[in-house]
Amino acid sequence: MRLLCTTLLLVAQAATPIFRFETDGFWLNLHHYLYVLGRAEARTPDRAREAVAGAPAEAAAGLQTLSEADQQAWREAVSFYAGGPSKLDAVFDRELSDITNALKRAAADQPAATTRIDPKVAAVLDRVAPVYRRVWWTKHRDANRAWVAEIDPLVKQYGPQVLAYLTRIYQEPWPKDGYPVQISAWSNWAGAYSTSFSLLVVSSQAPGVRGSQGLEITFHESMHQWDDAIAARLARLAKANGLPAPKDDLTHAMIFYTAGEAVRRAIPDHTPYADAAGIWRRGLGPFKAALDACWKPYLDGNGTLDAALIGLLKS
Repeated sequence: MRLLCTTLLLVAQAATPIFRFETDGFWLNLHHYLYVLGRAEARTPDRAREAVAGAPAEAAAGLQTLSEADQQAWREAVSFYAGGPSKLDAVFDRELSDITNALKRAAADQPAATTRIDPKVAAVLDRVAPVYRRVWWTKHRDANRAWVAEIDPLVKQYGPQVLAYLTRIYQEPWPKDGYPVQISAWSNWAGAYSTSFSLLVVSSQAPGVRGSQGLEITFHESMHQWDDAIAARLARLAKANGLPAPKDDLTHAMIFYTAGEAVRRAIPDHTPYADAAGIWRRGLGPFKAALDACWKPYLDGNGTLDAALIGLLKS
């Protein structure tokens, strides 16, 4: 009976999209390009990360094809971002995510000034939009489409199995119409991020989010839609069992662990992103032993979600 139910679930999920990829977001792509270049100019610590390190060289090559006036306009736009939006975190600063959410809905043939964003930001975007459209946009849009052409077959082949696994483990629903994913040539230092109002952005040019790694990261970021529900469940269990409140980043460590395991089960030669990127050797390392001891048995079909979560809270 369990096998039959799983089969029916996979068939139902295969009939509806798991993700809705958007590759042609002109304003979203321009905004992220200026954001990454602004962080490079501001010399933020993350400017050398693999997902963003190539942006300045790409920009410099494009600038050589421009008139002096257009070069000046572009440099002023980057400097504006360096002194403003690029100082903000793409995930945690609501001011920036509000801009990005507005731009993901903006029509390419309408000025940025028609969106509900800071008029100063909109004016900068409108000023350099013709330059971006002429020099970089076609390349960026083509990269976005190529990324989807590479990932979409993996989603079709393995996505239903991965999704069935994740929704069983987390006991939370998936959007009926598929989770929206904005593809941008550049995103942030991580190569992908998600934040409020179902904003999920994946970089089409970041080397670390290609192939099965790209499939895992897309599922990973979309799993953050369950953060509030899982955090509330952990808080309830902690209170009911007289346990300390969950440690910061526990839910993120759970996502790394679970998404990696889900894709590895579907694609046996897949290396989970956390292992490939050295995540357990950095800030989330202290969670690994508890996840192995308390979470992995649950992923293997033993015990209940609440029991596994209580085990993590005790660790």
